[in-house]
Amino acid sequence: MELNDRFDAGPGEPNVLLEWKSLSVRVGGQRPWSKTEQKDILKNATGAVRSGDLVAVMGASGSGKTTLLAAVSMRLVAKVDGNVLINGLNVTQSQMKRLSGFVPQFEIAIKSLTVMEHLLFVSKLKGLDRHRMVEVIKELNLDKCEHTRISNLSGGERKKVNLAGELLTEPDILFCDEPTTGLDSFNALAVLKTLKKIAFKGRKAVICTIHHPTSEAFQCFTDVVLVKNGEICYQGPTEEARTFFRSVHFPLPINCNPADHYFKLVCDYSQIDHMENDDHHLQQQQQQHHQSEQQRETDSQTRRYEILHKCHMENIVKKCMMGPYHQNDVIDKLCRNNHHACWSSQLYLLVRRGVIDSVRNIRQHAIVTLLFLITSITISALYFPVKPTSQTAIQDIRGALFLMICELLYTISYAVFYEFPHEMPLLRREVGEQMYRLSAYYAHKVLLTVPKAIFDSYLFIGIIYGCVQFSTGFATYVGISAVCTVASLLAVAYGYLFTCVTGSLEMSIEAANLIFLLYNLLGGLYLNVVAFPISKYLSFFFFASEGASIYYWQGVQNITCDRGRNTTCLRNGEAVLLDYGYGTTLDTVYFNYLVMAGEILVIHFAAYLCLRRFVRRVGFY
Repeated sequence: MELNDRFDAGPGEPNVLLEWKSLSVRVGGQRPWSKTEQKDILKNATGAVRSGDLVAVMGASGSGKTTLLAAVSMRLVAKVDGNVLINGLNVTQSQMKRLSGFVPQFEIAIKSLTVMEHLLFVSKLKGLDRHRMVEVIKELNLDKCEHTRISNLSGGERKKVNLAGELLTEPDILFCDEPTTGLDSFNALAVLKTLKKIAFKGRKAVICTIHHPTSEAFQCFTDVVLVKNGEICYQGPTEEARTFFRSVHFPLPINCNPADHYFKLVCDYSQIDHMENDDHHLQQQQQQHHQSEQQRETDSQTRRYEILHKCHMENIVKKCMMGPYHQNDVIDKLCRNNHHACWSSQLYLLVRRGVIDSVRNIRQHAIVTLLFLITSITISALYFPVKPTSQTAIQDIRGALFLMICELLYTISYAVFYEFPHEMPLLRREVGEQMYRLSAYYAHKVLLTVPKAIFDSYLFIGIIYGCVQFSTGFATYVGISAVCTVASLLAVAYGYLFTCVTGSLEMSIEAANLIFLLYNLLGGLYLNVVAFPISKYLSFFFFASEGASIYYWQGVQNITCDRGRNTTCLRNGEAVLLDYGYGTTLDTVYFNYLVMAGEILVIHFAAYLCLRRFVRRVGFY
């Protein structure tokens, strides 16, 4: 059976033709104040693929392969000029995402999940039944490792897991960015054979960017696209490429890998340094000869380019004329109900995935908690025991409370700086592919911080409260822990805000160091907060310190005055609170709860807006 016969769809089988016409991408110099020059990273790219094609996009590093793939798949955030058509219909970005799948170069998944758990999560988000997931697992031969964690899979198996997530929706077109990167020759060939089977038997158009395939791997491809400096030099069937390049005086050497040969043809050798000739006189004699040779070479290259371009366009026309393509097939698929999970279901699935990931990484959390407890034990040893029986003990108690609050808030707030930078590739990928809404993702991150803040606050304060032997009851411990928990949630909101504004771990920490220092000064230990009647309400250190102080000191009725010392005598807890500018009743604490709740909502909303802007600006391909 001839290869072309394989491509012809049988009765009732859909044909898909993907065309891109004059695609251009320009970066830099978009804004008036920008000092960077405009640069074309993709120039008038034109091509076409059809059902059954497995296309290799080849070129040197920086030639524009990934940009071409992202532009054709409409996953590129930058402005793209030109048209992308499916079966002759112009498609929008959302429509392209529904008709195609995009497999990124690197494995992007929660590695603590098993293969089954990961695919089940994707299936439920996309509104697919379990039967389809089982079919994909068997199709890719993942049934032997479906209960294995992704972190324990081989490189080839991880590539297949990424591929499985895209095949769940049965896309007509599949884009794969460097599917063999990081794999040995055996696993790379296995992945390409899998893609070949998907293209032939699944009637899909599969486009891959690839670096340096072996000769056996190169034979898996039906078409090759050669890219140089952002331009498509040639597109045509791999079987015809050898004959064509021989006709333009670029014959394939004996026993040479075709991929190596074609790769060399599109490499830019202009930057290679040639050896200098020490004989200056000889250079002058040879200059005229070189100029004439260069002129002939330039003319020859021009003719070859014209031949390449003509053949390239002829191959595209042949591709478009090879079979009937029905626009109704595309319209029908786009008109089907898109049964994605609703917002509440997205939130539930994200929370469930986050809980599973936390449980699987319980050892790491246990180590962090142990270090956290060492800090609380150290504070307990410094202040053991402290009782409000004298004027000098007032300073010790206030210092113990404030140090306890600072360590708790700093530890909890700084922990969230690692969240978004670590998960940003996964977030861009899943939100960009419309698996779930960004608001659901942010809401699930906020919800997961609540039990952690409660647990850490009550545990940390409980150890100090028990060891230091504060002479107050259990209700005081509960009250102090409660106000510190809410203040911790406010500190977490600030942490998310800094992370979402800066987009990097280093910058968020630098910004937090400055702002948190100012908030610490407004806590009441170093400055009298009476002088800051408004700005003090921005500081979560103030809320926690005032609340903890009120819960502690309101029950202290009698403090002994030191005789013979010329110091102010604070006879009870109320006098201590007034001396430091704090409120004296629980009504003040309840008011602070309301203020903190409002600030938490406002800051989280601001952080969400910054995160949305950042994700949209950076992109996800």
